[in-house]
Amino acid sequence: MSTVAQEPPVADPLLALLADAGAPAPAEVLLGALTDPARLAVPDDAPHGSGRGVAVLFWRGSVHVLGYDRRDGRRDGGCPRCLCWFLTRQVVPRPAAPYGEPSDSARARAGAETLWLGLTPALRAVVVQLAALLLSEDRPGGSLVTVDRASGTVKPGRIPPRAGCPGCPPSTATTAVAFDTDPASLVKAEGTLRTRTPLPATLASDFVGPHALFQSPLVDLDGPVPAAQVHLPLGNGDLEPGIGRSLTFAASRRTAVLEGLERYTGFHYRPSRGIVEATLGELGARAIDPRTLGYHADESYARDDFPFSPLATDETVRWVPVTPLGEGPARYLPEPALTWVRPPGARAPFFYDTSNGFALGQSTEEATLHGILEVVERDAFLLTWYRRLVLPELVIGPADRALRDLVERVDMVTGFRVRLFWAALDTGIPVVLALAQRESASGPCTFVSTGAGLHPRKAAESAIFEVAAILSAVTHSFEENLPHAARLADDFHLVRTMSDHSLLGALPGSRPWFDFLSTPDRPTLSFADAAATVPVFATLGEDLDHVRTRIEAVGAHIYVADVTTPELRWRGLECTRTFVPGFLPMTFGHDTRRLVGLPRLDRAPLPYASLLPPGHSAADVPPHPFP
Repeated sequence: MSTVAQEPPVADPLLALLADAGAPAPAEVLLGALTDPARLAVPDDAPHGSGRGVAVLFWRGSVHVLGYDRRDGRRDGGCPRCLCWFLTRQVVPRPAAPYGEPSDSARARAGAETLWLGLTPALRAVVVQLAALLLSEDRPGGSLVTVDRASGTVKPGRIPPRAGCPGCPPSTATTAVAFDTDPASLVKAEGTLRTRTPLPATLASDFVGPHALFQSPLVDLDGPVPAAQVHLPLGNGDLEPGIGRSLTFAASRRTAVLEGLERYTGFHYRPSRGIVEATLGELGARAIDPRTLGYHADESYARDDFPFSPLATDETVRWVPVTPLGEGPARYLPEPALTWVRPPGARAPFFYDTSNGFALGQSTEEATLHGILEVVERDAFLLTWYRRLVLPELVIGPADRALRDLVERVDMVTGFRVRLFWAALDTGIPVVLALAQRESASGPCTFVSTGAGLHPRKAAESAIFEVAAILSAVTHSFEENLPHAARLADDFHLVRTMSDHSLLGALPGSRPWFDFLSTPDRPTLSFADAAATVPVFATLGEDLDHVRTRIEAVGAHIYVADVTTPELRWRGLECTRTFVPGFLPMTFGHDTRRLVGLPRLDRAPLPYASLLPPGHSAADVPPHPFP
């Protein structure tokens, strides 16, 4: 009687081949479909939960070979669940496809065997060699190699650890900030408000691609200045843009990725430590009352269809710690005010919110400095708009050749004349407003933007980049959007989006709204004189102390929350959100203005005259045109 030799199960030859290739003993081997892999047998001397694992996962015509850490507490790279989430959320209008818990059942092993044997012997040999390579300890966790099954093309990559991944070590995120960066790391690169430490050279390849946060490739945008854009896919199928504008496309691409990461943080950061549940009354002075951040009008909250709800005095909510910049104890901020994104099942937000105050850096100090500057910039613009302030016009002199070239380039390419105004208000922190206009009875006519910084010329440069980009975008689609623009002009309640604001402001009929900016009876200021008002420091820490002092001088205080996700920390980046109670927040939508609870709006002593007509208030001013 003859017997037929049984083919050994997939696990045995795969593990044997890995051993033959000189690979270290794996802690875990996964094989099969990306969303439903099988866990194969592992050697007895490599217990589950420690050491290096390897996954061979099939998805959409490719084989993804991933080396990852199974050691407790390690988050230097993503795991198979992270990879599954990044890949599947790019192609379905939901956060991610379901991930089956790896199983060693006969069904799971049979499915894995079918996929494995479906590869040619040559591809199987390639995959084994790659898996052996990724099991090596000198390979960082999250190292990925993707093999195209049709062409055999091999492409390397890295997978970041994902915020909220159940397969990675639990999060220990807290919003409390420790401003303890080594002072030597805060020395600035010359002429910038950034550290001398270069950004990771692999920034784009780490975060852009089919296996990363941004699937769509970076796109260079047409316009009068170099600009680039990256898209963050959202759970509802929409795309959130990250845009960079600078003097070169290379710098614009880096900025686009960084802005995209900032947006990503807002959607995915969730604190897990330091949270307390209490009422506003119970916390008392330890709480930041959300009303001091700007509320909507009472009549808006009273509407049945209004999607926001104020905090009741006796309502119990979750509060997160925020750290004061400078002296003083930590205070608590209601968690619904931490980001502009409402998690599933959460209470209605207190108010309409944006990414105001979010910023990235290579230290908490660097991120916080830029978050403060954004808060100051938006506050300065809104105070200028709602109080119709007569700002000094900045004169571009012989020493400002780079700015003159930039303004002339915008004029030559678009036909818009750009004028610059000094919007450093009571804080004295440099803010520059750019006004772009052209004389025309039709088509778009007027745009504004602002830039902030501690170098007036850099602030002006930023404002010009922004206004040039928005006028280019609006002009491109203006004719097709003209019927919608006409409806906005007839009914301000229809102004709901950021693009609505800039489109309405661009109409020829809106041009008189900007007359207060260009009135001939106004002072002028040279860039040299503006720069003389701002001290120059060598480190970001000194800059941070300076802006804190300036803001405290007007009776306000700065609070900071750490909102860094594992994806950012993986590449040495930090993200913070800055809050300055009392300062005006940027909002979009005429019915979602936040003008209540902000005394600066009508009582702050400002250095420039107001052209707001007697008896009028901010509620009587047309929708702002901020892009």
